[in-house]
Amino acid sequence: MTENIACCGLDCGKCRAYIATRRNDWEMAGEIAKLWSSAIEGTYTADDIWCDGCHSDRLHGFCVRCPPRLCAKDKGLANCGVCGDYLCGKLEALYDFWIESSPAEARANLERVRARTPPS
Repeated sequence: MTENIACCGLDCGKCRAYIATRRNDWEMAGEIAKLWSSAIEGTYTADDIWCDGCHSDRLHGFCVRCPPRLCAKDKGLANCGVCGDYLCGKLEALYDFWIESSPAEARANLERVRARTPPS
């Protein structure tokens, strides 16, 4: 099975937005939108939740402006694990406000990537 690791180390396959998208589950997307609207800066609707993963063209509302994702994209990197500046403040700031994902798991994913690919 191919890994779908986001720039920040999140396993997209475990992200509820990604799961809702894969299932075309509007009810789940609405629940996520409500939770994220109360916990994250911004107001989200079910339409904002659809996401095919960090490396796709269809991203949920926050991922469009995610600082680590934008930085990795600007540097031409697959994810933060291969960055010479890993573990930077942008990544740590993102982890500080995660409400449904595990920063420890994301770091472990990036460490595995880092072990396979020398930093740029």
